[in-house]
Amino acid sequence: MKNLFVIIAAILFCGNVFSQGINFEHGTFKEALAKAKAENKPMFIDVFTSWCGPCKKLSKEVFPQKAVGDYFNKSFVSFKLQTDKKEADNKEIADRYHVTAYPTLMWVDGEGELLHLAVGFHEVDKLLTEAKKVFDEDKRVGSSITKWNNGDRSLPVAMNYFAFDKNSKGEFEEYFKGLPEKQKLDSLTFEMISDVRLDTDGEVFVFVVRHRKDYQKVAYDFKIERAIDQEIDYELQSNFGTEKYKEIVLKYKQIGFDELGLFMKRAEWKYYLNKSDFLSFEKSAKEYLQEFSKPNNYLRNELVWELYGVGKEKFSKFNNPDLVIDWANEFKKKMMEPDQFCYPEFYAYVIAGDINRAKKIGNDYLKSTEGESDYRSVSTREYVQYLLSEIK
Repeated sequence: MKNLFVIIAAILFCGNVFSQGINFEHGTFKEALAKAKAENKPMFIDVFTSWCGPCKKLSKEVFPQKAVGDYFNKSFVSFKLQTDKKEADNKEIADRYHVTAYPTLMWVDGEGELLHLAVGFHEVDKLLTEAKKVFDEDKRVGSSITKWNNGDRSLPVAMNYFAFDKNSKGEFEEYFKGLPEKQKLDSLTFEMISDVRLDTDGEVFVFVVRHRKDYQKVAYDFKIERAIDQEIDYELQSNFGTEKYKEIVLKYKQIGFDELGLFMKRAEWKYYLNKSDFLSFEKSAKEYLQEFSKPNNYLRNELVWELYGVGKEKFSKFNNPDLVIDWANEFKKKMMEPDQFCYPEFYAYVIAGDINRAKKIGNDYLKSTEGESDYRSVSTREYVQYLLSEIK
């Protein structure tokens, strides 16, 4: 009898632990929305995919927290929307709200009108701060959308509007052209540029490319890469070897894009790599490093990563694995933080077929960081464990 009471107590305790976080609805999107309307509550929507690391971290570490559950369960009807779930129309629902990044955290009213949204992983305090904006008309994104539609073109309104709309109606170009020159080049304007999708043949993108160095003074490198570099990379790589490619190269020459040579060479070696023409890939990659690697050590990382990324069936046919190990070692020597896990080193030994060495690199890192709890260490450890599981 005593053991029975212990078991019952344990079940009740566990049930209490697992129910202390957010209670997500288990029906359809329409059913959850109807419930929100009936209860006169906003609806919270966690938009995620099965492959998104930060989404998993939110679900595992933040949503189960008592402080989060206490606030969300009394304030919202909550629902999970997985956009890569084939049997549902979840992707269409996400597209309606212009979702382009994961996780996207959204709040809508009972009619499905957007009230607020936030993108990316949020710790408990940050998530609660965003959630409370839902009830503040001056801070929530939905208010800015309404103001924009009513003709308000002030900077705070524009920033919120384009963070949501992503320029789906092509309005950013007209807005940008009306800005003073100084404002076109400031950090807040570039925040908007990095959110929207620009026509690479349009006047605004040409302006942005011409002023890339100016933006590098006020914006983070990853923002420059997303807004400018990736667009140029895609144009060159997807058209390499065609007549269109020559037109694109001429366009960027006329614009005066300083990094054009590097981008062209990258398009070349990626073309050969994707074709599994490894002799041409090796020649092009060596030229790439010889010409451009002196100020850009990360180019070695890029080459190893891309070769690993084509998959074992392809990279096993590459006949110079020592070269890849040299690239990885040279990159590792110049790393800013040598105690970090060196991915190229791990990938290089997998490419070379030395699985035992790759396992040792991974396991040594896990051992050296055992017990560390900061976000970067935990995320890296999880990914290293995944890599090790892949090569068993």
